[in-house]
This record gives sequence, C-alpha cells and structure tokens, in this order.
Amino acid sequence: MVDISKPQDIFSRIRAMLVVTSDQASSKMQVQRCRDELEALCSTVGIQVGGWLYFPIREFNSATYLGKGQVEKLAFMAQESESNLVVFNNGISPRIQRNLEQVLDLCVVDRQEIILQIFANRANTREARLQVELAQLQYSLPRLKRKWANLSQQRGGVKGAKGSGEKQLELDKRQAQERITRLKKEIKEISKQRDVQRRNRLQKNMPNVAIVGYTNSGKSTFLNRIADSNVLSKDMLFATLDPTTRRVRLPNGENILLTDTVGFVSDLPHELVDAFRSTLEEAVLANALLIILDASREDLMQCWETTTQVLKSLGAFEKPRLVLLNKMDLVAEENLFAVNAFVSTEPNCMEVSILEDKSMKTVLERIGVLVFDNPFDIADATQEENT
Repeated sequence: MVDISKPQDIFSRIRAMLVVTSDQASSKMQVQRCRDELEALCSTVGIQVGGWLYFPIREFNSATYLGKGQVEKLAFMAQESESNLVVFNNGISPRIQRNLEQVLDLCVVDRQEIILQIFANRANTREARLQVELAQLQYSLPRLKRKWANLSQQRGGVKGAKGSGEKQLELDKRQAQERITRLKKEIKEISKQRDVQRRNRLQKNMPNVAIVGYTNSGKSTFLNRIADSNVLSKDMLFATLDPTTRRVRLPNGENILLTDTVGFVSDLPHELVDAFRSTLEEAVLANALLIILDASREDLMQCWETTTQVLKSLGAFEKPRLVLLNKMDLVAEENLFAVNAFVSTEPNCMEVSILEDKSMKTVLERIGVLVFDNPFDIADATQEENT
C-alpha cells in the first residue's frame, strides 16, 4: 500500500514523458535549461522521467497545441517508454488539456500543476496549507471537466470522477467556488495576524532585510548560518514556504531583522503568486533586500531575470539591495565568464560560498551599510503596510 504521507511514495508509480516546446528562435541552451528544470520539478515530487521530447512550434494548433504529427510522435514515445503521464513545460489551456487527454488516453499536466503539487507537499503551517489549497482550487476550477480531474488522481490510476454528468459538474463547481470564498476569508484573517506581528517589529524601529532569490539558491542556509537558526535547508526545490524572521546583531553593534522568504522559479503560477501574496509582501515591506543567486548554475542570468521580474511585479525591485553570488566554489571554469559579466553589471554584489566562506562578517558589514545608509522610517513603513 502507498503511504500518502510520503510524497516520494505517492508518485512512485508515475512515469512521465516530458514535453518542451518553444518558438524556433530558442537556443539549444534555453531548451536544455527548460528540460532540466522540468525534470527537477518532477523529481521533487517523486515522478520518474521516462524520456523527453522537444517540439519547435511553427503553427499553433488551437485544439491540441501540437501539430498532428507531433501528437502522434508523443503518443508513440509515451507508449515506448511506458509513461502514464505527459508533462508540458509551458502552460496549456483547459481545453487543450482535455483534447490531448482524449487523444493520448493519458493524464496530461503542465509545469504549473507540478509546482502546485510541490507546494502542497511542502506546506507545513496552517497558513501555507490554506494558501496552497486556494491556489490549487483556482487552477483546477476551469479543468473540472478533464478525463483525469487532477494529478493526484493519477496516483492510483483513477480516471475522471464518477458522477451524473453536467449536474455533477455544476455541483463540483459550486462546491469549489464556495470553498474558495471560505479560504480567502481564512487567509485574510491570518494576514491580519501577520500584520500585527509586522507592526510589533516596526515599533521596535529595527530595520528588516528580506532574503529573496531563486529556489534552492541558499537563502535558508544563509539564515541558519548567520542567525544560528534551524530553518529547513536541503538541496531541494521550495524547501521553505513560510517566512521566518530572526534578529541578527551586525558587527557595528546594531540589530536588524532577517526574513527568509519563499523561493522564486521561472513562470511561477499566478495562482501561487496571488495566494502567497501576504507571504511575498515580506519583500515589499522590508527596507532592504538580500538577493541570493546560485552562481554555479549555467542559467545564472535567467535566474536573475526571473528574480527581478517577480520583485518588479511586487513593486519591490527598487529597494536597496545586496546581491550574493553563492556557491562560487562549485562554479565550472566555462561559467566564470557569465559570473564576471554579471558582477560587472551589478555594483553591489559579493561572491561567496555560504557553507564554507569565512567572509560572512564582511557580508554583515555590507548589509549594515545598506540599511543604515538608507535610514529606516517607521512612519513610512507603517503607511506602506496599510496601503
């Protein structure tokens, strides 16, 4: 029997065929990056990868997204690899999803649904669980008519829910909408409690620095090392969903608050951004940002672009910032050019290896310059929080 308390066991029976699509202008490196990240996302929930296919999209097919020949090749490769799941790297509409499932007779999902499942597995607090459930319901609502209602039903090989046709569908929709309304109210109440905690921190007139960046870049590891904390820190995607705040004394004797936040990823589902907005607001309300990037990644610049896009969407990118290029000890020689190019364009940047580097004192000194050269105004912060 599968133990549903263990995500790696839940999906151990699933074997996926990955599908990466793009326009013809995409480079081989971009395609490989998309495939690697999609495979990492699937592995995070314990899904085995049976193979992958790349399809350049010349003409968009409104019914199945892929052309007829591409669909036939996908069906053949899925059968050959004994895959029982197809995962698209890009988001696909509910209509296309339903059509592909009918043609392939397989469960078809996109990376958004995989990310939602990862968040569901990682949610430990009541707030995180409510936020994830809300995001999942908002994503699933227009997809209730699928042959497979959701990814979780694929665990046991169960096809669409048994019911009485359209009446059952309308009932499911109404129940989902009612649950969404209740979840929003509950999350709003928890957000009020978080606001009280923020106000208490503001009243201490203590600067708050938000630690942000791409998932699995070393944010929680940094907080653990600097603040002697015990935040979950593992080599996995989205290990941290809930913000954790610790007080840290700087070398100059001043105290600041460091807040670890949920990691970013390219094309983060908007349902998650909306559901976790109260959590992501830690970056908005902080008076400075500590952005941590994994310098050993070949797609360093793409990770930076994703990070800046999310921060800009939150209205937080213009805040004073210090960028840490982490894992410098793991950077391959062929990637040093990209690292040096980044350093030359980002003036307030440091190259470190958080696990081994002895320059953490220098990092704290730089943070001190960052926050105390940009005075913290409690009145402005309170006004910003209330808007």
